[in-house]
Amino acid sequence: MIRINLHDYRYELRKIEIQKRVVKCSGIIIAAIFFVIAVWLVEQARLDSIRSETRKLESQVASLKNQVKKVNDMQARQNRMKNIITGIESLREKQLPANTIVSDLNMAVPEGLWLTSIIQKDQAGLRSKNIPVIMFGDPADKKKKKRKKKKKAAAPPKEFVEVSGYALTEKGVVEYMGKLQELSYYETTFLYKSARKIIGGQEVYKFIIYCYMPEKKKSA
Repeated sequence: MIRINLHDYRYELRKIEIQKRVVKCSGIIIAAIFFVIAVWLVEQARLDSIRSETRKLESQVASLKNQVKKVNDMQARQNRMKNIITGIESLREKQLPANTIVSDLNMAVPEGLWLTSIIQKDQAGLRSKNIPVIMFGDPADKKKKKRKKKKKAAAPPKEFVEVSGYALTEKGVVEYMGKLQELSYYETTFLYKSARKIIGGQEVYKFIIYCYMPEKKKSA
């Protein structure tokens, strides 16, 4: 009778099967590692691209700063001029047009001087700032007798224009005052205030000038 021992054969088959499974698992792990590395490399390349684009955009923004500043300055000037014209537009219809007043005030500006505001004021507004009446000569004094005779007639409001600005020198303020006094439709022009200030390390003179404009234009 022949006997065959299958013990070793079965053991070897199990061993081979286990080895196959280990090889498969190892292959899956290695493939997963390669996949993670590939994804990491792609993400790094994408991050590098984003950083490069960010640097380009920052460079473009830096180069546009001067242009943005110029645009903002232009907008500020435009808004300031709108405020000036709005204030002047409140003058009576019998007065000169606002654009003529603004134009004349700007045309008279000498080199080294610039305006910051042009505002309409009445005598009450001047008195509220404790400006002495003698400074502007009380233009109503000449008509007091006539108004006593005509009590029923309403007295027209006094019109003043407050001109504020800065100048590099006091001479510039004096020169501007002289040019304003040459304008025929201003009956009285006087310098209310002039004070030295330091702006951006530069010494300048802040000034306030008042011009009295009667109801009717003076004949040239």
